Amino acid sequence: MSLTKTLLLTVLAGYYLRFHAPLPAWLRDATGGAAYVVFFALLAGLRLSSRRASIAAFVFTCAIEFLQLWRPPALEFCRGTLPGRLVLGTTFSWSDFPPYGAGALLAWAMLARIQRRLN
Repeated sequence: MSLTKTLLLTVLAGYYLRFHAPLPAWLRDATGGAAYVVFFALLAGLRLSSRRASIAAFVFTCAIEFLQLWRPPALEFCRGTLPGRLVLGTTFSWSDFPPYGAGALLAWAMLARIQRRLN
C-alpha cells in the first residue's frame, strides 16, 4: 500500500477510534492519540527516515500537548473549530504522552516496512 493511502487510512482510523469506536472513553482517547502521532510520522516519512520521522512526530505532538497550557485568544479561536480541536486539542493531560510514545513506535515500524518496500 502506498504512503498516501496509508495516510488517508490513518486519518479515517484515528477519527473513528477517537470519536466513534465502541470502546471506553479512556481507550478511545489513547488510540486516537496514538493514531495522531502515526499520522504526523507518516507525513514526515515522505522526507525523513523512519526513525527520524517517528521521533519528530513524537516531539511535535508533545509540543502541541504543552501548547494546550497556553490560552491566547487566537489559539482559543482555532480550538473553537472542529479542525482546530482535532489538530491542537483542548486540554493538557499527562496521560496523553504514553499513547504518543506507542504511536511513535508503531509509526516507526510501519514506516520502516513501507520504506523497505519502496527502496
